[in-house]
Amino acid sequence: MNKIPQQNIIKKMILSGNLNRVIVYSISGTLVTIFIILGLLSLLNIVSFSFADSTDFFVFAILSITGIYGMYEYVHFSIIRKIDSIFPDFVRDLASSRRAGMTFTKAILFTSRGSYGLLTKEIKKIAQQISWGSSVEEALTDFAKRINTTSVRRTISLIIEAGRSGGNVADVLDVAAKDALEIKQLEKERRVNMLSYVVVIYVAMFVFMAIIAILAGVFIPTITGSEAKGLSQAMGSGFINQGEILQIFYFATLAQSIGTGVVAGIFEDGHFQSSVKHVFILCFISWMVFKFIGTI
Repeated sequence: MNKIPQQNIIKKMILSGNLNRVIVYSISGTLVTIFIILGLLSLLNIVSFSFADSTDFFVFAILSITGIYGMYEYVHFSIIRKIDSIFPDFVRDLASSRRAGMTFTKAILFTSRGSYGLLTKEIKKIAQQISWGSSVEEALTDFAKRINTTSVRRTISLIIEAGRSGGNVADVLDVAAKDALEIKQLEKERRVNMLSYVVVIYVAMFVFMAIIAILAGVFIPTITGSEAKGLSQAMGSGFINQGEILQIFYFATLAQSIGTGVVAGIFEDGHFQSSVKHVFILCFISWMVFKFIGTI
């Protein structure tokens, strides 16, 4: 009796595209938990590791979630963009099938036999969901949720409303295809225009890292060396510890990397998910820079 509900849940997760996301979340969450526990144990001096300190483990936690999740989102959005670019062709073919006298359900089933690259798999999911007993409206709504782009959401909304009102669906499909193509072109122009801002953000971050590296490699050793002891005593202050200053710079650079990565992703395409890969790249570079400084 319990097998049927479980199968239905799995089918819904596959159709909604959430199964892969749950797997990615589980893996990244497990790694983050492990690294945070190791970081806390190292911070409390319960255990010690020769290859990493407590700060490193917390950085590994950030890199784990941003790396795995960021890579998944990068691949996912790359596929979505390709699907979005082919979607107007599918809508036009759907309009042709409707004009040939097919019902909307048969038109979708017939069109699902065509070749639309990465979109073919999604069209077959729509046809499969309809064959399992779901309504056309429900299948199209789930498809719009899986792809979740502006052009797909607007087009599916137009198709559903046209089907409800009983209007000429074929004409609506033609208009929707043109609308989807125009939206795609506008989004492409926006990404190209905003790319220069992303480059400027990266350049500014690298300049910040270079300044920190120069300070850590030249200025800080001068003010914390043995020759600075007399100056510290004359000023009535304790001896300045180089490691503490570097730690402050380290935390400042990591915070700057996270903030800069978030801004770069939003500038890139307006989606917060795109920020994750930038946070991973900048945090990893920051960690490498300070590891290199620590070996000087």
